[in-house]
Amino acid sequence: MNFSNEELLEMYSDIVKSRVLGEKIVEYIYSGKIAGAIHPCLGQEAVSAGILTAFKKSDIKTFGTETHRAQTVMAHRVGWKPFIAELLGRTGGCNDGISGEYHIHDLKNGQLPAAGALGGTWAEISGFAWALKNDGKKRQIGFAPYGDGAISQGATYEAMNIAALFQLPVLFFIENNGIAMSTPVEKQSPLENLADRAAAFNMQGVTVDGDDPVAVAEAVLNGMELAANNEPNVVEVKTMRWEGHYVGDPQKYRDLSYKNDLDSICPVIRFEKRLKALGILDDETIKAVREAQTKEIVDGFDEGLVQNVATKEQVLDYSRVYSNNAGGEL
Repeated sequence: MNFSNEELLEMYSDIVKSRVLGEKIVEYIYSGKIAGAIHPCLGQEAVSAGILTAFKKSDIKTFGTETHRAQTVMAHRVGWKPFIAELLGRTGGCNDGISGEYHIHDLKNGQLPAAGALGGTWAEISGFAWALKNDGKKRQIGFAPYGDGAISQGATYEAMNIAALFQLPVLFFIENNGIAMSTPVEKQSPLENLADRAAAFNMQGVTVDGDDPVAVAEAVLNGMELAANNEPNVVEVKTMRWEGHYVGDPQKYRDLSYKNDLDSICPVIRFEKRLKALGILDDETIKAVREAQTKEIVDGFDEGLVQNVATKEQVLDYSRVYSNNAGGEL
């Protein structure tokens, strides 16, 4: 699949934006401006950049939850300023500051509410995809992201079975960063490629390099087309989580020597070298992109910080969580 120079530059801009956002989230948590447990995306930026490229390039409308490390994708769906305000717990957020990072949702823009238990998300999105099919929606699919830990939950296989049996328009996406909270993937699965589990349900499954945004974009675009034709399928991307499960995690459960040379495994630097070799990128553009993305994100945080914090009444408004009538809307 070919991408134009403009698309590759936009892909680069997205991977840099993901890096800057991840850095700023960590910074703002340590400074006390963000409360709660946030799951940093540092090291996994190519995944979000590839997904965004696919979403922008295709006319297929996706409904999904995203993984909790795909903050850039969530922000793209709901809008950058509403997303940042939501992280800050401010009333200008897309959910008035009461959802935080993980439970953020905006149905009109395709952002579904995440299941309370990580292992339940595929079942949720399979059900949503079933509704899309029953309603006769064309070129609309469920985009079901998971991590390598949640893939071993029992509801996963029920969801895949239903999707395959009824040929639902859903793309199951596995962001395999090698470690589920503190459990290495090799301690919870005997498979080299988790996408191989798709074969049990007669579905196509592919595994690609998650540190290559082009490979991610190609795999997601192909998976989206299959899903839009009622061919549920699985895409796995392999990447690496640089930080802990949450900001402040001491990570005593793994060897941290890899941090001595992060440049050698950095997906941003790797993509910069690739685009430089193609004559698409130079040092001046790299600097300009970094400055522009940093300004946009810092401006978003500055604007969010002057907004009101969600009130007790807003936080305890149960109608925001539960449907209070038959057929009630989210």
